[in-house]
Amino acid sequence: MTASDTVRAEVGVVASRLEKRFGRAVAVRDASFTLPARGVCGLLGPNGAGKTTTIRMIAGLTVPDAGELVVAGCRSGERSDELRARVGYLPESAPLYPELTVLEYLRYRAGLIGIGRRAREARIAAAMQRCDVAGFSRRLCGLLSKGMQQRVGLAATIIGEPSVVILDEPSVGLDPSQVLAFRALVRELGESSLVMLSSHLLSEVESVCSELIVLAHGRVVAHEPLERFRARASEGGRYFVESERGFSEAAVACGICSDAVESPLPDGWFRTEFSATGSGPAASSDPRIAVGRLLAEVRIPVRAMGTIERSAEQVFVELVRGAAS
Repeated sequence: MTASDTVRAEVGVVASRLEKRFGRAVAVRDASFTLPARGVCGLLGPNGAGKTTTIRMIAGLTVPDAGELVVAGCRSGERSDELRARVGYLPESAPLYPELTVLEYLRYRAGLIGIGRRAREARIAAAMQRCDVAGFSRRLCGLLSKGMQQRVGLAATIIGEPSVVILDEPSVGLDPSQVLAFRALVRELGESSLVMLSSHLLSEVESVCSELIVLAHGRVVAHEPLERFRARASEGGRYFVESERGFSEAAVACGICSDAVESPLPDGWFRTEFSATGSGPAASSDPRIAVGRLLAEVRIPVRAMGTIERSAEQVFVELVRGAAS
């Protein structure tokens, strides 16, 4: 199904086999994904993965060399002004004019996107209130802290009530209390718009996003709900058992587990960490079941058994490494 076949009111972004080149370098290749009209989607990837290029294509700042891209009902390369009017984009460094006050800057940004004078002041007041900058409206932008500049930039981004909001490393410079307020605002924006959040911080993505896209080497290596990403932590991982005596040699000999590492505990018990073999009696079920049966047969008491889950960072690194292989 092509992008043109799936342009519907409930769809925010449809990308089909996008490609973008800069000379001989391919920044984005064969990237496809569909995002709903509402919600918060995280965009993750190492440096050079193609995140910024993807963002710039969605924001209408550049067009794909190949493939189809539809953003808020507008096809990339057609009606470019209309597409950009439907997208609010906040880059990592807010593009402020230091010689303007916050109010002057927001009036300027409102005029750029064509908000009429009658509606302008109400829109500005609402945006300042949501981003908690109303108390600084008469202050010069150049005299604001980095965190305050980010908040003014966010106010300018949402002033036109865009259908798609793109935030590139938006919490840089915010203090802890501002980060909490920012995350609450992002979740609120996601109730009525599509928010795309590009960040290097997995904790930030996990705190606000309902789904995520992982890019590596210009390709989409994962696009899934956040819960599915979290579930990867317990897949293909390792297991542990705390037993009164060691049993790893017997378990490996029976084909129940592999890569067993047995360590004595301070109280005289043993902790054994192991992986499933992929064959043998535990291949089609939880290997802890087979281990439990073995321990019962040889009459070794057990006091604890469970999984050793990988961190979200480990899952991310494995996805990126898999893309390179």
